[in-house]
Amino acid sequence: MGGPPVLRVAPASRSTRHALLLATAALATSALAACGGGGAAGPIEPPPSSCTTAPPSAVATYYAAARNRCGAALFTALHQTVRGQRLLGYTAARDSLYAFVDRGDRPWIVDAYTGREAVGVTTRATAAAASINTEHLWPRSRGAENDPALSDLHHLFSSDESANSQRSNVPFGLVRGTVLWTSPNPRTPGDVSRLGYANGNSGQLVFEPRPGVRGDIARALLYFHLRYHPERPAGYSVQNFSFERDLLLAWAREDPPDGWERARNDGVQRAQGNRNPFIDWPELLELLPAPALN
Repeated sequence: MGGPPVLRVAPASRSTRHALLLATAALATSALAACGGGGAAGPIEPPPSSCTTAPPSAVATYYAAARNRCGAALFTALHQTVRGQRLLGYTAARDSLYAFVDRGDRPWIVDAYTGREAVGVTTRATAAAASINTEHLWPRSRGAENDPALSDLHHLFSSDESANSQRSNVPFGLVRGTVLWTSPNPRTPGDVSRLGYANGNSGQLVFEPRPGVRGDIARALLYFHLRYHPERPAGYSVQNFSFERDLLLAWAREDPPDGWERARNDGVQRAQGNRNPFIDWPELLELLPAPALN
């Protein structure tokens, strides 16, 4: 008995196979074009950048590298801008600090922690005679022991010797527990610094600076982190900064830069050639992502 008829298909010729391949490629190209890609228009272009970051016009040239940078790229551009300061050495830095950086056009130096006015301080010798010395807001034991961090004027502040000793290297914070020390003779009621416990009568010691300088201190420490964190100098530690960071950001917002602080920034640039971007460009507090400041 014969089976069902068998359909035999002859193999496609080489020319037929080539035609099928061309047709398949054309269909694929049409599908891509319908989705906005492929075709004869060339490679797919990335969408235009929506980042239009612009530094303030007064300092636009200095921060030109940071224009239209966002997020981590903005942090990196700012670091590269400020990292090239002149190395003064600690002796020359203190000479500049007392002669014009913290003096400005006044006949006195103001202690950062007590607000005491030390008249006639213009040199290291006259500072010592007035019981004024130099405070490292980022403690030397946390990574400011060697140059350039040791002599970086952006975080060096004139300080009453006793108040400086009280602060030591403890982190800045709010004293909500037992108070161990309060700065004497405030020039205005309540404008005092305090040393004490963050909570209760034991545990974490903190130093709470007087309200009049909290924003200044915050911006100085944010500068130090921006300048040195990517390079990690010997002994560098964020032990204090990790504890302080959120409070520093709050202080920087609550106490924005004033004319004195901006003039001081000019004085530091005169001495060592770089600027603190958190003074020049307060909006950086919102433009920089939290991970960059961790």
